[in-house]
Amino acid sequence: MTAEVEVAVQPGSGRFAPEDQPWLDQVAALHTALREEVGAVVRRGVPQPGEKGAFDTTVLALGSSGALTAAVACFRAWLARDKSRTLTVTWTDGAGAEQRLQVIGDNIDQASFQALTEALGSRLGDS
Repeated sequence: MTAEVEVAVQPGSGRFAPEDQPWLDQVAALHTALREEVGAVVRRGVPQPGEKGAFDTTVLALGSSGALTAAVACFRAWLARDKSRTLTVTWTDGAGAEQRLQVIGDNIDQASFQALTEALGSRLGDS
């Protein structure tokens, strides 16, 4: 049995400020879609270098390649709705190094999430 892999997700926007209600509603819609499709979605405060306080990050616990596929489908659908949206996905690879992928809504193609799916698919081991 494979252990869960945690993936941190940070949505961004070129159109809205982080505290704007329309943006907060869009982020809530992403969280709802992820919760419905993937399951475990947790919000955590992550300290940022040079900043006071913590930046709220969404963390997904992926336990299967099916959950990874569902998460990527949610990411693609959410990004496609507004070309000013961005999504930064962070995970720890098998060697313990942090990996980061940023995808922008106006530049989504078939290979956009390839690094994520290859790295996590091999760690999940059931694909």
